Amino acid sequence: MARRDNPESEAWLGSLEAALGESEDGAMWEAAVPTAAERPVKAPVLSHAQITLDGRAARGWVRRLLQLTPTVNWRRIDGLQLLEAALCHDDARIDALAAAGGEGEGADPRALRVLGHMAVLPLLQACGRRLASELPATWWEGYCPLCGAWPVVAEYTGLERKRQLRCGRCGTGWAIPLLRCVFCDETQHDNLGYLTPEAGEQTRKIEVCHTCKGYLKGVTTVRPLAPWAILLDDLTTVPLDVAALERGYHRPERPGYALEAHIEDGGGWWRLWRMVEAVTKQPPPTSTNLHDLPQPPPSGAA
Repeated sequence: MARRDNPESEAWLGSLEAALGESEDGAMWEAAVPTAAERPVKAPVLSHAQITLDGRAARGWVRRLLQLTPTVNWRRIDGLQLLEAALCHDDARIDALAAAGGEGEGADPRALRVLGHMAVLPLLQACGRRLASELPATWWEGYCPLCGAWPVVAEYTGLERKRQLRCGRCGTGWAIPLLRCVFCDETQHDNLGYLTPEAGEQTRKIEVCHTCKGYLKGVTTVRPLAPWAILLDDLTTVPLDVAALERGYHRPERPGYALEAHIEDGGGWWRLWRMVEAVTKQPPPTSTNLHDLPQPPPSGAA
């Protein structure tokens, strides 16, 4: 359905499909979720996080994803560096990797930015699942309380049309006051407004701020979107982005909060440690009597 209605997004839909498939088979990513640490009040949970990955497996995943785009020479791009840059939403680092990793004059940096954010999606979605209990009970910032990204959609759910912001990277949802700009905290009613589709679509609108010229797509829905559906919805509503851009509105170029997180290669020792950790979590045997355990057959038995 999405491919039929948006043939121009075919390449990115393929990348998103690969990322969601990798996320579903996410044992490696689940194991890499860091422990939440003490942090400043306005800092997201992943601020300054130290994340250890199975480098060989992670680089293999990034390689498979980059191979979907012929203009990117995956052999010249370090997968862990790309994952870390994308995790921190550091477009300058991704652009530097693109300059070194393309054929001839280099890869299209915009393409590598998208691929980088697709590559880190399985890790961020795993963090969204595992660290949900660590999120603050109330969060008044416009950026994601887990990963620091700006929301990609505002959901208006239920009969009360309660507004909830949703992160397209980790799937986290949080609520801030209705009459308040997500990006600059503007609260003057005259400086806030909406754009609505000309076709009369009743479930869609675009929140706009006349002060910072930021915009955010909005959708009315019965229940919150699944994490995987948020990016798909964002990708398939590009005409709304075009309408906002044509009227002088834009999304911020920088993330809401700079994570300054770090990803390191745990290598074989990391895999061994995870195996030992899993064994130590097994329940002890119900009996300590050696005679209760299976015994080998007597020597010479048939």
